[in-house]
Amino acid sequence: MSTMVMLLAMLLMSCQKNTMDEAIADRWTIYTTADGMPTNCIYSVAIDSSANVWIGTDKGAAKFDGATWSLYNSFYTNSQVTAIAIDANGDKWFGTYGGGVTKVSNTTWTYYRHDPNNPNSVASNYIRSITIDAKGNKWIGTDDNGVSFFDGSNWTNYSTKNGLADNRVYCIAVNKQGNKWFGTNGGASKYDGTTWTTYSYTGDKTKGIAGNGVMSIAFDNQGNTWFATLGGLSKFDGSSWTTYANETDGLKAGSPLLSIKTDRLGKIWVGYNGWGISSVSGTQWNSYSLVNQTPIDAVNAIAVDKNNNKWFGTNNGLLVLKN
Repeated sequence: MSTMVMLLAMLLMSCQKNTMDEAIADRWTIYTTADGMPTNCIYSVAIDSSANVWIGTDKGAAKFDGATWSLYNSFYTNSQVTAIAIDANGDKWFGTYGGGVTKVSNTTWTYYRHDPNNPNSVASNYIRSITIDAKGNKWIGTDDNGVSFFDGSNWTNYSTKNGLADNRVYCIAVNKQGNKWFGTNGGASKYDGTTWTTYSYTGDKTKGIAGNGVMSIAFDNQGNTWFATLGGLSKFDGSSWTTYANETDGLKAGSPLLSIKTDRLGKIWVGYNGWGISSVSGTQWNSYSLVNQTPIDAVNAIAVDKNNNKWFGTNNGLLVLKN
């Protein structure tokens, strides 16, 4: 009798697990060119106040209103859109790889280009990231010439000469204290408005940041700063580091991280370079390598909407995990 009870219990547990897997699978949606996107390769994702989803691709930008895709492709010389930020007025700021920065305000397009003879211009036409601070200032990370600050009228440029770790700036994040964090090819730099502080990989992942290629930065509800690097995932509490770099930590061993985002419940989401997606809340890890039986390609960007749905921009389409 006891054997039968045990078998029944095991069968029940198995059925419950399968039901959960099916429920999770049902929450995923994939959007591709078949749905109206200009291409499947997505570099950036942003969500506006009207819940429209904006994506930057290698063939311009596109807006999704929940039913229809609209294409935006009047960029200056280059339509590879690597960064998107949306300001308080609803204006869209696009960073392009070779075409500088473009602002779209309703139907008006404004172009900001690097002028080597004018120091009051964006530092480079090759843009990697754009972030807007609490005062509405734009911080722009370039691929080859550091960071640009734009207050709406004037440009100020920062580079390794000022204290930046490296002039290739993959990402920028601003915390509640107003500190600017820059993820670069040479580690992470923090700028408090006066002082630059840099954290670089020392060769020992137990004593600092996991890697110098810092691709994305996020903040959790406890005030910690999280770094998605090419060498793994690191958390910094302001004085000490915790690094998650192997499968025992819930990560895919050996897979570089490309993106990170905190959702509205405080859960951390990370995207890999071809190994899928993981989330962590406290000590609980969850990982996804397939969506509707399709392997998840490189996850270049993550956004979270007001309903806590997660949007993942990948090399093979836009993935949505419904809350």
